[in-house]
Amino acid sequence: MYTIFFSSHGIVLQLPCESGKTVTAIFFTGQVLPNLIKNIEKYRPKTGTRGIKILIDNASSHTAKLTKNFLDVEGLELLPHPPYSPDLAPCDFWLFPKLKIYLQGKDFNTLQALGTGPYQYFKSIPDEEYRNVFYKWVERLKLCVSAGGDYFE
Repeated sequence: MYTIFFSSHGIVLQLPCESGKTVTAIFFTGQVLPNLIKNIEKYRPKTGTRGIKILIDNASSHTAKLTKNFLDVEGLELLPHPPYSPDLAPCDFWLFPKLKIYLQGKDFNTLQALGTGPYQYFKSIPDEEYRNVFYKWVERLKLCVSAGGDYFE
């Protein structure tokens, strides 16, 4: 299992999670988010995390008090994500389906190969495609509002 964050410019973080372990708030705030911040600061040396907004799903490790406190201290804004709305999450409607197609039929003999293959694939996606997914996300949000919060296709 991997934790993946991306922006309108591409993959920001792909972090492997230990096999058989649950992603807890302690792991999320101790490993994932500090690595995310470090990578953001690499891409944005002058502004760092200032103005960054994060969209994550409603997993318990993401909504835990420990996580919210960590984000507050670091000055990162968490965007609200409606429950049961995968059609509104860019990972669910765009990134994961693309990755699933890429992985189909491939064998990875090592954990390193399993991490490197998808990473190389993500790097091959043009920046413009990453930018466009955020425009699609806004369109989906507008559709949800116009549908009164009901499911849409």
